[in-house]
Amino acid sequence: MTVPDGGRPPAGDDVLEMGSQRGPVLRWRPQTAALVLASAALLVGLAAGYAAGVRHAGARHAAKPASPPRPAASQTTPSFSAGGFPLSQTGPGCSAQIGDELQLGLEVTNLSDTPITLRRVEVMLPMGGLRATSQAWGPCGELPAPGEVPGNALPPTLGPGASAWFTVTFQVLVGCPQPLPVHFVLDYDQSGRSAAMPLPSFPDLGQVSYGKCG
Repeated sequence: MTVPDGGRPPAGDDVLEMGSQRGPVLRWRPQTAALVLASAALLVGLAAGYAAGVRHAGARHAAKPASPPRPAASQTTPSFSAGGFPLSQTGPGCSAQIGDELQLGLEVTNLSDTPITLRRVEVMLPMGGLRATSQAWGPCGELPAPGEVPGNALPPTLGPGASAWFTVTFQVLVGCPQPLPVHFVLDYDQSGRSAAMPLPSFPDLGQVSYGKCG
């Protein structure tokens, strides 16, 4: 091969030397060799960084504690009535005529797992016609104990599953009270808290026997 200019290859050309023993040798320009080495170093660095990131993520995932199991709803929520109250009205109620007065009563049951103390009964008369004169803890027609003033008995405390009656006595202000609705709201204490529960009560007194209704 002819080499011009005093035996030095032209600038920028690769030189292939032929040796009788070592075979062909390929010489790269300094700029090309540096570029290849830099690319190789970059690839090695990226691979090392990726491996470190994978190890760190795996260690963080392994160290995360498992969440404790949530208790079932039946373990934390007592079984209450449909309205969410711990008391339930039992049956349709009772009635009794005492002279010209009318006595109405209801039975309630404690559906919760803690005691409930009954306090008092509030009366609601949407159409009037009656006036409440007294209330007592017991079924309709029950006579007070000797020496007991009617309506002054101590409020009962109901344990889980226990039931109790209350009655309210009314003065009748109309000839026949059967069309009249009567509603009760029961005040009670449970676990140191006071609350009130509306009861289905009597939508009307059509099923109640009263002498002046013919």
